[in-house]
Amino acid sequence: MENLRAVYVNTFAEGSRSSEPIHLTPDELKMAARGWKRAKTIIHVHMLGLQHMKMNGETRAFLFGDIGPAKVILPVEPEYSNLTEDTDPLTLTERWICGMVEDFDLQDEGDSTILINRKRGLERLQELNAERVSKPGNRATGVIVDIRQGAYVMNVGGYIALLPKSWYDWDDSKRNQGFIGEEFPVQIQPTRVQDRIVVSRCHLMENPNVPSSLRFDRGTILRAKVASIRGGLLRAEIYPGFYVSVDPVLLREIPKPGDRITVRILGQHKSGYYGMMVDHQPRERLGTR
Repeated sequence: MENLRAVYVNTFAEGSRSSEPIHLTPDELKMAARGWKRAKTIIHVHMLGLQHMKMNGETRAFLFGDIGPAKVILPVEPEYSNLTEDTDPLTLTERWICGMVEDFDLQDEGDSTILINRKRGLERLQELNAERVSKPGNRATGVIVDIRQGAYVMNVGGYIALLPKSWYDWDDSKRNQGFIGEEFPVQIQPTRVQDRIVVSRCHLMENPNVPSSLRFDRGTILRAKVASIRGGLLRAEIYPGFYVSVDPVLLREIPKPGDRITVRILGQHKSGYYGMMVDHQPRERLGTR
């Protein structure tokens, strides 16, 4: 069973537990807290609930977590929590969140507290991962933070990213098996929408419909022979038994079975690679019958 009183230190994504869990004694916490604050370390702690506490003579609302020798507290104000004014702070409970240590009060016996700032933690994660999440093809770590009808909302390097459910697994029967808090490697995918990050889990998995010895990046040019056109989809054979799908909607002229075509790879789906035709050589031009 996962120990919710542990602390994780890493810069992969908010809520990432890819690093080793840290279990601290009171003496170790005194050294760690000072080091975390000085080095602007990103820590990940599990939030348990919400309570009101008096600080500097003022009663305020705090989210809190328990790391053993100390209570970790996070003020719910936007400048600390990074939540909007109309967002329920309880959405950050029962999950791991990141933060940077702002202050601490460490006692020899009980009542020790560590104040963290989630907003600063997310900003630091984004700063460190900006280049990684901006380039299609790069790998990163993602954590599911919400589930929508057609996609998983993920935190990837401090950024919000969308993982289409069709890219969760090549097996469609597993596309709805993701859960909040699940963590796994993802690959950054191209997108035409500015400032949107789209990722895939299955593109880092072996596609059962693609020979394991072949891996084609987006933009790869291949020669193929038209094998069939049915159901509005063209299938071209790269070599016996290995096919690529081509959408005829993109074609200026519809080729016939046996024609040679040049295909630019655009990506993968559950049936294998798909692409667009960039050249067409009818059988007659090839001198075949």
